Amino acid sequence: MSTNDGVPSRRRPHALVVPLPSRGHLLPLLDFAHRLSTRHGVALTVAVTASDLPLLSAFLASTPLAAALPIHLPDASLHENSHHALLAVHLSAPRRRPPCPPLPGSPSFPYEHVPSVVRSYVAGDPDWELVREGFLLNSRAWGAVVNSFDEIEGEFLEYLNRFFGHGRVWSVGPVADSGCRGEERSSEAEQLFSWLDTCPSRSVVYVCFGSMYKPPPAQAAALGAALEASGARFVWEVGADAAVVPEGLEERTAARGRVVRGWAPQMEILRHAAVGAFLTHCGWNSTLEGVAAGVPLLAWPMKADQFIDARLVVDLHGAGVRAADGAGAVPYPGALARVFADAADAGKLADVRAKTSELAAAAAAAVEEGGSSWIAMEKMANELETAYLESVDR
Repeated sequence: MSTNDGVPSRRRPHALVVPLPSRGHLLPLLDFAHRLSTRHGVALTVAVTASDLPLLSAFLASTPLAAALPIHLPDASLHENSHHALLAVHLSAPRRRPPCPPLPGSPSFPYEHVPSVVRSYVAGDPDWELVREGFLLNSRAWGAVVNSFDEIEGEFLEYLNRFFGHGRVWSVGPVADSGCRGEERSSEAEQLFSWLDTCPSRSVVYVCFGSMYKPPPAQAAALGAALEASGARFVWEVGADAAVVPEGLEERTAARGRVVRGWAPQMEILRHAAVGAFLTHCGWNSTLEGVAAGVPLLAWPMKADQFIDARLVVDLHGAGVRAADGAGAVPYPGALARVFADAADAGKLADVRAKTSELAAAAAAAVEEGGSSWIAMEKMANELETAYLESVDR
């Protein structure tokens, strides 16, 4: 960006940032927006719901060119969103294994693994037609910024570039905590990290299904029984709903397990030396955070794009193992316990750990100066400035 003595020029692009109103989706987007603004002088307006507005305090304090735009949204749990859905939105009737021939390798998926926003589509329904139109409009976007990196999705990112046809697809990830979150450790978090400090290296299984999923009772009971039977150390993040935790589990496993209620500092937990595996729903933010931390994934995809994410990391890269499959799954506790026990045993899953370490090193290199994601961010900012100056000079 043009500067005078290091101060960004007043003629700068201005971006409207519209995050999904969910903390787990909001924070990574703020990390990206913070870097875009502070490194390249882009002014920002962040549209945010009243309930999420307090989460912007640290971001606004550390991002001088940013402002908040509070908006009111009706309560809605309508449709999960997925950037993968655009690739499958043409599906109109169930098929056994719908193919995706344009994609590298021509992968096919069981129909139940197709993103649920696609499978739920009802032709002619006004709400669903609006959702479909939104996805189709993505194909006419001026550009696309992707929280990924070349080494994990290179051939698919190349396909996306060809799909758009204009070359403005930038993979700038993995987006990590940029220091703009301002999250202070609670007393509970301090106790958790003090306990982790006492655990042997790579001996703890971290369990979290994201901020938008609550296991049904039978599923939570099977998971709790498996954690108890495994003998492994664990941290289980259950959100704000204490009813998820099977009765008596905490007391019976107090010497080797911790249950976290409310928001957990996930990236900090994953990067702790004691954490050796991550049972995850394979939402993309969680998937990328686990990969960047070098922690093998124990994949339990539930819905949306999660089956595709699991396939990418487990099947294509070998950086994880499958633990269970589907939101309706109630796995046999004994089988799941063996997955946990192996994950907490430093002598097992050697190939998986090696693949995970390779991906983590590639992720770190991508965002360093001169890395693929760092270069993509520079190119994106330059193209944005050029487009802005052309528009104001017309």
